[in-house]
Parts: sequence; structure tokens; C-alpha cells
Amino acid sequence: MTDQSTLLHVICDYKAGGMEFGEITNRLQYHLEKPHAVRIHPTEVPPLDTMAIGFVTAQYAFAPHKGRMVIYGNAAPRRDSSKAMKNNQDQGIKYARLKNGVEIINVNSEYAFGFIKSEIVEFRNISCPDAGSQFRSRDYFPERVAKIVNGDRSILTEELSIADIPEIPHDEVAWTDGFGNIKTTMRKSDLEKRGLKNGQSVQVILNGVSMLGVIATGGFSVDRGVLAVNIGSSGYEDPFVEFFLRVHHMAEKTASVRFDYPAGGTKFEIKPL
Repeated sequence: MTDQSTLLHVICDYKAGGMEFGEITNRLQYHLEKPHAVRIHPTEVPPLDTMAIGFVTAQYAFAPHKGRMVIYGNAAPRRDSSKAMKNNQDQGIKYARLKNGVEIINVNSEYAFGFIKSEIVEFRNISCPDAGSQFRSRDYFPERVAKIVNGDRSILTEELSIADIPEIPHDEVAWTDGFGNIKTTMRKSDLEKRGLKNGQSVQVILNGVSMLGVIATGGFSVDRGVLAVNIGSSGYEDPFVEFFLRVHHMAEKTASVRFDYPAGGTKFEIKPL
């Protein structure tokens, strides 16, 4: 391990200031060889939302950074079966290294690796129990994450097929920010392919709610109270589209409120008018 500082993003579906995050941070610090050289940044995503895990993972992973960046993400909805799971068994954690050197350890559930798929140069299994504890995020995973941060690659086992990572579906909700703006898996290039142009009126159907909107280059380029279907702030070279309802006070109904708080993975339609 080098002496350079490490930024460790911890993305989990626990309350960022809650006891669960505190216990996970405590275990990470315990297992790190140089805990004071690692800056841990917690990010809370909605419960059981693997689309959000994947989305936030990519947004952090592709950001400009100095030093080393490692990302640990965990949301395991265990939706593979409705039957009882022997000894709490479920998905294990996997390791990915990207072209830019960022390392990612995510629970292998649904869309956790989907947004970074095209940039992965190494995809490996991690030797780690996938059963025996209801709170694997505290009891098993932090030790393995810390080993990777410490420079110990001995826990990396067989190579995995990148092709087996599920593709991210188009036209679905990805993430809702703190201002109620709904970020989607649709990109700027998708709007262009569909011939949708700036200033064009459209109908947006999401979560059983229909609203009129306007294609825009930014949420503040439309009048207050008008739904902007705009090029958002996430996604870098080919930004993701977001639904932005301009409000002046948080007591007003944001896009998230108007569309009844859609969860990650909820499908939507955009129809030209």
C-alpha cells in the first residue's frame, strides 16, 4: 500500500447518520491498517434500491479525483426468491477495477455494476461468506473492503464475465435528489435519437401520473411550476435526463411529490405533443 490518501465512498441503504452506518464505519476503521489515511464518505440511498446504488457508484467513480478512490456499495433486496433463505444466504460482494483506476466493491445485486460496465477492466469474485449473518454489511463485508484498501488482493478469486452484468434499462427512474428532482436512465443522446428538441412540449407519464412538460437545457430555463424535461447535472459527457419542477420553497410540490415519489427502476414514458 502506498502512502497516498484514499477516499472511500460507502453507499448503503441505511440512514447516513444512523447506527448501521456507524457500526459499518467502526468496522472499516478497525480493519484498516492506516485508518487516518482513509477518508470515509457515507451516502444514503433509498432502501433496497439497487438502481440508486449503481447510479451513485458511477457518478462518484467517473468524477475527477486525486489520490486513490475506492467505492463500497450495498443494497441487497434479496428478491430472487420469496422462500426462506437458509442461514440468511444471498448475493456476495464482487470487485471491479475501472480504466481510470477506481476500485469498486459492491454487493452483486441487480444494477449495482450496470452503469460502470463499459469501463471495467477487471471483474473478480471476492472470498467472503454469503451466509451466517443478517448484518453482513457489518460482520463480513467491511473486513474485505479494508483488505482491498490495505492493498491485500489475496481475497480476489476467480475472474467473472463482464458480459453477465445486466444492462441498465432505458426510460427508468435512477435517483431522486434532495430537491425532489428525478434523475433518469435516459440520456441526452436518447432525446436526440427520438428527435425531441429544446422547447418542445411533451407528455410525461410516470408512476400512474401524467404531466405536461417541456424539453429544456436546464431546469431554470422554464417558468416556475412548469415541468422541465432537462439535461441534468449527472452523467458527464452524455448527461442523464431529469424531471425538474422549479419551486421557490420546499413546501411546494416538487417533481418527486407530483409523481408520487417514484422508486428507482420505475418506468416512464415521454410522448411528443
